[in-house]
Amino acid sequence: MSPDDPRVDDLRQQLKSLGYLDAGVDRFLLAPARGTRGPVALAARSSLRVGLLGGVLLGPAVAIGLGARLPGLVSGVRDAVVLALYLGILFVLGVAAFSFVVSLATAALVRTRHDGFARRARLASATAGWIVSAACLVYLTLWWRNANAGFGWSAPVWTSFALVVAVGISLLVGHAVRITTLAVIGSAGGPTVGLPPVPAMSWRIVASGAAAFAGAAILLVLSASTAVPPVVPALTVVSTGTRVRVVAIDGFDMRTYLDHYDAATRVSKALHAASLIAVQDTTDPARAWTTLATGAVPDIHGVHGIETRRVAGLRGILASRDSQTWRLLGAAGDLVRLTRPSIASRDERRVKTVWEMAADAGLRTAVVNWWATWPAAGSGIVITDRAILRLEQGGVLDAEIAPADLYGPLRQAWPAIRARASAVAASVFDQVGDPAARAILRRSAELDITILEILRALPGPPRDLDLVYLPGLDIAQHALLAPGASGAPAPSAVAARVAALGAYYEFLQTLIEPLVDTRDDETTIIVLEPGRVETPSEGHIAVTGRLGAPGSATAGTPLDVAPTIAYALGLPLSRELTGQPMIGMLAPGLLERYPVRYVATYGRPFTPPAAREGKPLDQEMIDRLRSLGYVK
Repeated sequence: MSPDDPRVDDLRQQLKSLGYLDAGVDRFLLAPARGTRGPVALAARSSLRVGLLGGVLLGPAVAIGLGARLPGLVSGVRDAVVLALYLGILFVLGVAAFSFVVSLATAALVRTRHDGFARRARLASATAGWIVSAACLVYLTLWWRNANAGFGWSAPVWTSFALVVAVGISLLVGHAVRITTLAVIGSAGGPTVGLPPVPAMSWRIVASGAAAFAGAAILLVLSASTAVPPVVPALTVVSTGTRVRVVAIDGFDMRTYLDHYDAATRVSKALHAASLIAVQDTTDPARAWTTLATGAVPDIHGVHGIETRRVAGLRGILASRDSQTWRLLGAAGDLVRLTRPSIASRDERRVKTVWEMAADAGLRTAVVNWWATWPAAGSGIVITDRAILRLEQGGVLDAEIAPADLYGPLRQAWPAIRARASAVAASVFDQVGDPAARAILRRSAELDITILEILRALPGPPRDLDLVYLPGLDIAQHALLAPGASGAPAPSAVAARVAALGAYYEFLQTLIEPLVDTRDDETTIIVLEPGRVETPSEGHIAVTGRLGAPGSATAGTPLDVAPTIAYALGLPLSRELTGQPMIGMLAPGLLERYPVRYVATYGRPFTPPAAREGKPLDQEMIDRLRSLGYVK
């Protein structure tokens, strides 16, 4: 049918006379009838407009739910707008394709030369529209439930408003599909067939909207969780009279250490009696050390790996998943520049860490260089895993340190910190004959010294809880013992590298000895994990100072570490935690004086978005971790 064919004008006039072009939405949808050549072309062009309408309406609505279901993806208004645009494009394509198929399929099913054509056309197009409206309403209702943690009718005004919006969007999209389908049916039959008139705004439209609202409300009630969200109680501290310092050492092998320990030192005595931590997968340190810090498994705490993905245009991230499908999707997104690699962040975490539990109870806390702590926010001092990069490069802070006013003093002290770390690292490992191995050990030593110097540079007053993570041993172990590109090294070379690694144990013992030489009101908890080893092995935990029990040893799991630290601080334990305090390694009689107390929950971590003004150090962080062997 030519655009100049008078039958096109006849069809358009018929549509107008029946009321299809009176509304602005209808005129927008049926504008292609002005110059179309047939039902397929009309279906394609009108469906694209239906898709545009669906994208504009559904994109922002679904962006809200997606941001709630994927913590860390949306970090601000800008992220929400960009995500809505991405989703809008997807909905444009999806709704347009669906409308195209529905309208053509419906037109093919309706017999244009039958006496009951008008009735059949009305019934078929209305059925298509209602199916689309119902599917859209169910989708939006379930998104609303997920976006608001299932509180549903506990907030009736807000929920009613959201459902009214969902009903309006669903009815409008359904109406668009119905009108498009009816126009395609008319185009297939030609201008001589009789189309049914469009129904005017009447009690039927109002009744349809009311019925849709009632259906959405019932769905929300039926799909909501029956569990009542627990009230987060105030955390009462019953102090054990001690400040706690946690020293985390990655890459530690107890047998190698015992081959080199000096029985005269306090560190060796404490570690010789260390308690076992059951085997866990430590090949990914971000996942393993978040488990230790939260007392929860990865499926609950949410940090699955070092590498994540950042969506183009968003400051938030997509949390990684340990699956082949996720890796393929990530690679495909990187290929088309829709995503790019990033590093695990605090925004992925769905469970509070032990320092957040302590800060909620009003204790003074500091954490230095722990995995998945960036962007820093909330109470206490947080020196994130990106802080060293920021101190090296300078520039505007991008939430690498909290509170932000610490950045200035640390940046001013940075040259002296690096000079001391470099000088000390250069003075050790002279006994290691292999220059390459000696360089690896000194690089690791300089990093560990730098981290401890940052801890010492933090301002007073003394805190109730300090945590510091030292990765140097794991980095040295991985660099010295990992197979090269040409295969495994010769046995003699392996023996020489193991001996060189033993020198690092001796250095590390000297380095941390001042931390365990505690005063009467201090306790040091040393947590040791085997690092990125091919065969998972057990970790260890030792306690020195006021709460330590000399010579005692017990056994626990990775989930027991956080409860043990919390108990030592005098915090009540959440009943949501699977682990328990390792009482057997603590001072005798402590349990009788300080019985374990419980609360229902610590609540989910919630802090205001961190102030982020500087350039994110994503690529710099990836390059640093790649140079240290953490990412490929």
